[in-house]
Amino acid sequence: MRTMLYFKTPTYNLFFIGLVAFLLLIDLGQFFVVGINSIPFLFCLYCSLLCHPLHYPTIIILGLLQCLEFFCFFNSFSLTFIYLIPTTGLALLFKKYLYPSRAHAVTLALFGAIIQIYAIEGYLLRIQQANDYYTIIRIAVILLITICSSLIINIWGMQGNRA
Repeated sequence: MRTMLYFKTPTYNLFFIGLVAFLLLIDLGQFFVVGINSIPFLFCLYCSLLCHPLHYPTIIILGLLQCLEFFCFFNSFSLTFIYLIPTTGLALLFKKYLYPSRAHAVTLALFGAIIQIYAIEGYLLRIQQANDYYTIIRIAVILLITICSSLIINIWGMQGNRA
């Protein structure tokens, strides 16, 4: 019996492309309106997609868009890999050794947000936040958006009562 490696494509391609473009515009729009990246919507979608059946071209495109977004904000294209590579590695370990759970996406988003806020912005770029409440609210919103996007992606695979 021959096994074949295939990539599962999303069923809602046009909707997904529109969603990613819309989230990128929202992320970049924060730069022009506020001057800071309050909520990284693409990262939330990235963490949600890592916990579902992987579609590698989609994950790679989202990673490159995050690099582009980070370049627009902080003038560094490769700093994004400081939190993308550990998050992706942790997601692959979750998928390999643990049972599927919705908590995995939240854990990945929390892990990536802490690395981005404290390690990259706080330590490497020396960006000081005005107060800790802003950081707590930012992490809470990232987790909420990750939960919502994970639920939406989970619904995409449902077929109603015709299982």
